[in-house]
Amino acid sequence: MKNHKLRNGILIVLVLGAVVALAILLGAFRSSSVASDVDTPLTAEEVQRLLPRGRELALAGDCFGCHSQTQGPRGAGGVPIGTPFGTLYSTNITPDPTYGIGQYTRADFHRVLRDGIAPGNRNLYPAMPYVFTQITTPEDIDALYAYLMSIPPMAVENVENTGVFEFPVRPFMNFWALLNFPEREVPAVPDRSEQWLRGAYLVQGLGHCGACHTPRNVMMGVDFSRDLQGGSVDGMNAPDITAEGLARVGFDQATLAQYLRTGIAPQGTAFGGMYTVVHFSTSAMQAEDVEAIATYLMTDDTGKIVAPAPAPSPAPASVAPVSQAGADADADSGLQIGRRLYMSACAGCHGAQGEGIPNVAPAMRGNATLAMPDPVNTLYAVLHGIPTQVFPGGQRMYAMPPFRDQLNTTQVAELSTWLRTEWGGQSAPVSASQVEAASRSAQ
Repeated sequence: MKNHKLRNGILIVLVLGAVVALAILLGAFRSSSVASDVDTPLTAEEVQRLLPRGRELALAGDCFGCHSQTQGPRGAGGVPIGTPFGTLYSTNITPDPTYGIGQYTRADFHRVLRDGIAPGNRNLYPAMPYVFTQITTPEDIDALYAYLMSIPPMAVENVENTGVFEFPVRPFMNFWALLNFPEREVPAVPDRSEQWLRGAYLVQGLGHCGACHTPRNVMMGVDFSRDLQGGSVDGMNAPDITAEGLARVGFDQATLAQYLRTGIAPQGTAFGGMYTVVHFSTSAMQAEDVEAIATYLMTDDTGKIVAPAPAPSPAPASVAPVSQAGADADADSGLQIGRRLYMSACAGCHGAQGEGIPNVAPAMRGNATLAMPDPVNTLYAVLHGIPTQVFPGGQRMYAMPPFRDQLNTTQVAELSTWLRTEWGGQSAPVSASQVEAASRSAQ
């Protein structure tokens, strides 16, 4: 009798579990935050009035950075987004009726940005940052919709996703959303300035800075409890951009705004994914919005602007001259070898004192990449190089060649250790295994 009751109890639990799981799979627990009034189309007059605002919002959201290939038509998609489960490709967001969003209604577009659901009740993958764009006001969504519907349509077919995304897994995103799609609101803190509020709205919303600069959990959901404390993208680390993290590497409001506007600051130049952000987004945004972002990011939780830390002092061993008496011993030390490698391979462009050459190579002295706790970004640059980059105002940095075929693993480790010790305040040695891991992650 007891076993019969136990068996029935287990059966009831399993049936209930299956019912709940089926309900989640079918989206029963997904609610919409879209107001019913958006079912009414925008008038022609409203569209014309909203176009300038929509353009600015498209820039703030870096829409074309994610949805335009380097040599491809603007907004036509096809940019690969790597994940542990396969590769997603950004989609065509031009108003082409076949491959783009040309048949989206006003309400469809609102659901995409606020709910993460496309026409046909298709769940979007979180590569589309709807966990951030959900806080965008209805008026701004209207403006963005009006603008995107005004750009030239591109009849470019979308690229098929790979890995698990080749299979019909979109319904399972309802499980993901239940655990990783918290309801968020526009940041509003009493007594904060209008500039701070504007910066918060852009950073936490359309700008989706946390999509790269916030750690993710095992389900690839954004860990908002560690907001802006650094993440990992395309084999590199997106740095900590909290006020404390930025101040630690020498940023203040002025230099951060300069970096966002131009891609160049005393802390270095934008490269990797951040170069795309500067190129397509922040360099073209209104100056007041860039200033607002800098103000928000440099303000700590108490409402105070954090003062920049002084540049780290080099460790004495990194610059100690080789003594005549101990020449043999010192010559074999890792730091001395790293220093010699720098002088022979790097100083010609970056300067013997790490001062750099304008429009040729950035300074190493004060470079924020070298001050990061993890050496992976330094290793990425050394191993794989950086292509020639053009910045606003006619500025440029010439290509840095890759050294993966010129230096062996040990030499890369010794060079990186010396760089980080000398100009980054990071005395922990870089290991050969870290070099190998960085080499593999970028392949």
